[in-house]
Amino acid sequence: MDITDFFYSKRQEGLLVGDYNAYRQMCKRRLATIRKRLGLANTKKRYDRDAQAVITTEHIAKDKSHVQLLILRSERSWAHAMFLKSLSEDTATTGATRKQIVSRFNKAQKLAFELVRLLDTPESTATSKDILEATAYASSLKGLEAFELKHWEDALKAFGVARTVYTVLYGTTKSEVFTEQLQATVEPSIRYCAYQLQLPRGMDVATIARQYFPKDESPKIVEALEKLDPQAFADQMDVDTPAAGMVTSVSWRGRTAAVEEADISIALHAAQTAEAAYNSQDQQGSTDAFDAVLLAWQDAVDATRKAIDERQAEGVSNADQKMQNLHMTWTMVNYAMICWRVGRNRVMISNIMTPKKNKKGGEVVSEEVSSKKIGHLKEEIALYDAILQSLDQISHLPGVAADETFTAELNAKASYFRALRTSSIAASHVLLNNLRNALALYARASQYITSALPHLPSAPSDPSHAGLSVPPTSAQELQQLLTGQVARYRALVEMEQMAAKAGEQQGTVLDRLNEWPEKVDFEKGIVQWPPRVQPVPVKPVFLDIAWNFIEYPGAEARAEQEQERETQHKRGGSLLGRLWGR
Repeated sequence: MDITDFFYSKRQEGLLVGDYNAYRQMCKRRLATIRKRLGLANTKKRYDRDAQAVITTEHIAKDKSHVQLLILRSERSWAHAMFLKSLSEDTATTGATRKQIVSRFNKAQKLAFELVRLLDTPESTATSKDILEATAYASSLKGLEAFELKHWEDALKAFGVARTVYTVLYGTTKSEVFTEQLQATVEPSIRYCAYQLQLPRGMDVATIARQYFPKDESPKIVEALEKLDPQAFADQMDVDTPAAGMVTSVSWRGRTAAVEEADISIALHAAQTAEAAYNSQDQQGSTDAFDAVLLAWQDAVDATRKAIDERQAEGVSNADQKMQNLHMTWTMVNYAMICWRVGRNRVMISNIMTPKKNKKGGEVVSEEVSSKKIGHLKEEIALYDAILQSLDQISHLPGVAADETFTAELNAKASYFRALRTSSIAASHVLLNNLRNALALYARASQYITSALPHLPSAPSDPSHAGLSVPPTSAQELQQLLTGQVARYRALVEMEQMAAKAGEQQGTVLDRLNEWPEKVDFEKGIVQWPPRVQPVPVKPVFLDIAWNFIEYPGAEARAEQEQERETQHKRGGSLLGRLWGR
């Protein structure tokens, strides 16, 4: 029959389009449609309460729509009560309004228990799951009525039944509808009732629900629950192993804080279990592997925040030892969650920087276009921004600002990630051919990493904080890389400036080394590559000496020609030359 799924989906549908009054009207229209289909519509012009047909087990066995009819009638009363409560939140609730709210809750729970009575017969052909769902639904409505009357113990009994039934059903079906019911209404109500009854804070919600479950009043429900889950009413400490017990204390920066809240203890144990499961996985580089750990630590953060809010509502001073323990626990769980979040972001950055591989497993040889590279760099910069925001959140946690050593480490790690972020921005300017901007950004990144190196811790961090760990060797490698990039782009910028002043020149720079540097034209190249074939002098001194001793072919003919030219020159000299003996 899927009773829980039916009324939960109807509530979501009705509240999505409006408030509780709109949901009430939707239930009214839906009731009219089902009554007309089943032949139960009131044909008289005037409404007659006694004329309504009584639903029996035979009706349910014949058509399951009769079950929906009872649920919608109950939901209509529930929506009316919730609408009146929403109106009373802004104004003071009068006695008449509160009485009407209780009356509507009472009618809703009576209709729901009537459904339980009809299903709990062999003629209805209902399964044990249907009976359990109807019982949990009716118990939650009964708990709301007792809650409104401030009968805290009766409310705990009713909500205890609903909580136990929904927990067992979720364990067998894994349907998220049951967890939504637990988180939305049942568990917050149990916690508030326990607060009103001044129950020990060390008791968690599951323990309270088991203790206040009325086993004597509903033996059939107990039998059905134990059939589905033999450990449904067993103490958690008897079921689990000693290692899976409650976390009694946490450590932070050499100090220890006691954990007294049961919800925080359970959430911390769940987070430690998730971390152990992550460390045992083979593919730790996948971002999906971080989800379970992050969810577990988020639950621990929520449980700690809830405990702090409750203490503050009670007027407990921050100087109280229990409040200080809660603040230390708050700092520890937030820092652990942020470390895992940063680790996930770093894995995503490494996946972006890793070259893609083809279907055969080899790296892609073809280069990406500049627009695609810039898009990847934008993704990296956004992730680095998220990391820096997370580091800023750590600095606002209680007790962090007073720890100078830890603050210096955080600032050093922030400078390290700023250096990486700035270098990514510089790489994008390189792709856009803005060499001056790239040089300035690389120089700024080099300043960041230089200031971070002296304050980075050399000792390995806790496994829970590995996501925020920065080894000194990685920082030194980054410093060397940035130093090289600064030198490279300083040279490129200088060449660009010299090329801007250069005129029309011929040849490469190597051929014009004797010219003034401002006239150098780098666009024609620095050297000729591949080099041209040119004559090169070989052993010039040796060949000059050997010239006088080697008889080259045709040397005699050339000597005779030179003698004739000299003789003719002497004969054909000028008058002054002959006078002077020339």
